[in-house]
Amino acid sequence: MAELTAFVTDGDQRPALAIARSLGRRRVSVVVGAEQDSSLASASRYAVRHVRYPSPYENPDGFSRFVQDFVKRERIDVVVPVTDVTTHLIARDREGFGACTTVVAPTFEAFDCAANKNQLLRRAAACGVPIPRTHFLEDASDLEAALPYVQYPCVVKPHRSRILLGDGWLQTVVQYAHSEAELRRLFKEVDCLRLYPSMIQERVDGPGTGVFVLCDHGRLLTAFAHRRLREKPPSGGASVLSEAIAVDPTLIDQTMRLLSPLEWHGVAMVEYKQDLKTGRSVLMEVNGRFWGSLQLAIDAGVDFPYLALQLALGQSPSIPAGYHVGTRSRWLLGDLDHLLVRLFHSREEQHLTDRAPSRARACLEFLKMTGRDLHYDVMSADDPAPFRFELRHYMGDLSQSAARMRRRLMTRMGPRPGTRSGTPAPPTDPKRSAVRQ
Repeated sequence: MAELTAFVTDGDQRPALAIARSLGRRRVSVVVGAEQDSSLASASRYAVRHVRYPSPYENPDGFSRFVQDFVKRERIDVVVPVTDVTTHLIARDREGFGACTTVVAPTFEAFDCAANKNQLLRRAAACGVPIPRTHFLEDASDLEAALPYVQYPCVVKPHRSRILLGDGWLQTVVQYAHSEAELRRLFKEVDCLRLYPSMIQERVDGPGTGVFVLCDHGRLLTAFAHRRLREKPPSGGASVLSEAIAVDPTLIDQTMRLLSPLEWHGVAMVEYKQDLKTGRSVLMEVNGRFWGSLQLAIDAGVDFPYLALQLALGQSPSIPAGYHVGTRSRWLLGDLDHLLVRLFHSREEQHLTDRAPSRARACLEFLKMTGRDLHYDVMSADDPAPFRFELRHYMGDLSQSAARMRRRLMTRMGPRPGTRSGTPAPPTDPKRSAVRQ
């Protein structure tokens, strides 16, 4: 691997850092790209260079042209996209790279099928994979027919996490509705629901389980599983504390029922949620790229970036015999965000159930900084610079959030007695009351 050069996109993402560390430790020369002048992954000692490219979100065509030209000019051996957006663009334009490089990504057809949540869940139901009770809508005009059958609270999801438009991407958000009036309002006011396909699902209360696989043209090579212990936001989202668990054979069978017909080639993350009312696990989504908690799998003994690189290069991956169940990984600053939301927002605002721990318990759990087999996905003794980079940017965001909160508070309160209207009050220290948005 010493003569290989890999180009890793989305350097601001945690999985990009995990990939850079994994491949760099294998003596692969890692070039990190991002739309900023510096990034989390490029701060790593295992990155040899940082490259700034046009934003794949605001200028997708410019991004694609840049990457193709850069890869050819610099003779990059392997391209590793990280997010849904960059994976979509690079897999779509794979032929534009010619024979000069290898792309670590599934085929565009397979990736696009998994990214379309409506299409994916319909396929899952057809092949016997349990899904939440779901109503599929092509646009807002289908809402009236679904309303008599909706149970509240419900979850409203666009058919894609991001929708590619002519000159950029429309970012979508998962919403909650607790009544018919609230559901009607969402489909009236939210463009991605009003104009594009979506789904209305029952809310599943229970723990989330991730199943992570590496496949060779639809054949399973290795699998890993974790459970989410804490998430950001607390109601469900990115994992901030997760634990390696044994792979459930039933979930692997269901996963391969979805991926094998697509001849899936490379990594995938399949998310399930266990319904505490029924005990069964239901499919939530499939991500056809590297995932946020990637470092946990590496720490537990499954080095997915290196295995995926070997597979993409036509080599036989060095599949491990197993992995260490019980390994935990923590994203410290993400966990701090989790705690701040718990402290400064009500259960209703967070859409939390009665199972969620109290605020006092949340504080106590956050303060547990050490433990058996506990690892940190950004902090690293032999590679400390990325955490310093992340902390510096986090504090900057915190200060900006505090300033915005102060301005909103002053607007609500009006001018102080003894001051002229419109004259701001003396500044306060924003760091003392800051809550990151």
